[in-house]
Amino acid sequence: MKRKYILSGLLACALTFSACDVDLLDIPQKGVENEENYYQTDEQCESAIAAVYASWRNAYSGRGEKASQYANGFFLKNFLADDFNSGGARSDQVYAQEIYESAIVPTNGWVENYYKRLYATIYLANLVIERFDAAESEVKARNIAEAKFFRAICYFELTTLWGTPPLVDRVLKNSEEYKVPNSTAGQLWKFMETDLTEAITSGKLTSKASPEDRDGGTRATLEAARCLLGKVYLYQEKYADAKSELEKVISSGKYDLIADVGTFYHPASAGCEEYVLECVRHYDPSNMYSQEGWYGILANWGFGYGFIAGPEASMHYKFNTTSGYSYFNPSKSLYDAFVAEEGADGYRLNAWIRTWEQVVAMNIAVNTTTNKYASEGYFRLKWLASTDDEFVGYWCGNQSNTPVIRYADVLLMAAEACLQAGDQAGADEYLGRVRDRARLPRKSHVTLSDIKLERRLELAMEGTRFQDLKRWGDAPAVLADKGKKLPTFQIVPDPNNDLTTAAGIYNARYTTKITYVDNEKPLAGWTPGRDEWLPFPENELEVNGNLKQNPGY
Repeated sequence: MKRKYILSGLLACALTFSACDVDLLDIPQKGVENEENYYQTDEQCESAIAAVYASWRNAYSGRGEKASQYANGFFLKNFLADDFNSGGARSDQVYAQEIYESAIVPTNGWVENYYKRLYATIYLANLVIERFDAAESEVKARNIAEAKFFRAICYFELTTLWGTPPLVDRVLKNSEEYKVPNSTAGQLWKFMETDLTEAITSGKLTSKASPEDRDGGTRATLEAARCLLGKVYLYQEKYADAKSELEKVISSGKYDLIADVGTFYHPASAGCEEYVLECVRHYDPSNMYSQEGWYGILANWGFGYGFIAGPEASMHYKFNTTSGYSYFNPSKSLYDAFVAEEGADGYRLNAWIRTWEQVVAMNIAVNTTTNKYASEGYFRLKWLASTDDEFVGYWCGNQSNTPVIRYADVLLMAAEACLQAGDQAGADEYLGRVRDRARLPRKSHVTLSDIKLERRLELAMEGTRFQDLKRWGDAPAVLADKGKKLPTFQIVPDPNNDLTTAAGIYNARYTTKITYVDNEKPLAGWTPGRDEWLPFPENELEVNGNLKQNPGY
């Protein structure tokens, strides 16, 4: 039986040994096929593109790995913005705490992990693009187009977060080739445009058959590529081009807004009409770690750490009560933004965030004084682990797909592109569709401020906010005090509470208090000339002398 082996350690080997030393290691290995002879058949091409998909999924939505076991782009980007307080404990997951406090250093493991996983995905995409010939079969042509899509989305993340990352457009073969210098933003944006345009015009990308087609969106589709190209244009302020691409996605009729926003990030929404691009997982109890992802103990509520699910709690939510570290607590500023626009009974607000009083009404209790670090008394329901998507009794295995691009995002980007391109009617219409689903009245003569607010609310806690704030030029003002004051939410139960019955838990009484302490770190808060970009990982600088660190690090 033939086995594929991908030389994921190729670069590490090149960096560790001299050229003549590598020759000494060139020993035929029994039971495997030589890498030079491997990339030939359609079956091998399918295996190679599957590795690209898996690598992107691990980069964006996580896999367990040593000290940085919870690192992924979704977590990282959420902590960079102002939607969350970190939660957990300040002495735990120090990488997460650094990001939340705006005090990142070049050795931050979460930053390093995302950076490396993006380049690992680019490496695998380069293998598909370089080693297979599109003219030989439909399978190879399609997979090459998909590889270009994933290479482009990786560079989108690298460019918008690091600014001037190295541009690697081929498979690097030795330590000298590995020393690629920083690229310019112009070079990177042009490269993304080229990859996506070639993928689109190849005619090989597939599409969903209809909005109800739950299988057709598991691969990178033509519409996903158009959406990403529209996003690339939007970030460069090429508004007419962005409008054109995004409206092609809208007019395709392949997508729609789902009715129940509470099902996002749960198996019920896998492959749904709103997911334009998603990281796919499936139920596999025999290989739980291969599924993993970021639902799990880190982002679960603090069950086992003061919180108790009462006997009727499952009537309100299918809580996974195995355990939880209570990270990712919604910020007061996010809650207040919802209330100001929707009211305290707002549809999206109550689907995604709960106050402590509302938590008690869900038959949840605490039986001892509990101090929740980095919490302002708000609790996240959005992407909270449930027994529908979590392997109960296990930390991280799950079967929930992670949306990367939702149709609501497409509509809001289209509204922005229309507004900036002079199409007021288009801006009003696309924003209106999102507000219709949110059960809010439509707005006329939509402004950029309206669109910014709607993006914050509709895409809250989905990892889009930081990149939005940066491209609008709003980050220095909005994030000026981020991390400077560290909150703790204290819950003190009444000693007369009866927590032995559901009725007793519903009627329990508590005293709560929020305290703030000054952060002793001088870097906390937005630091001009530094926080515009993430640092290049320190060990990358050590092996690549041509890579220059971002300012301030």
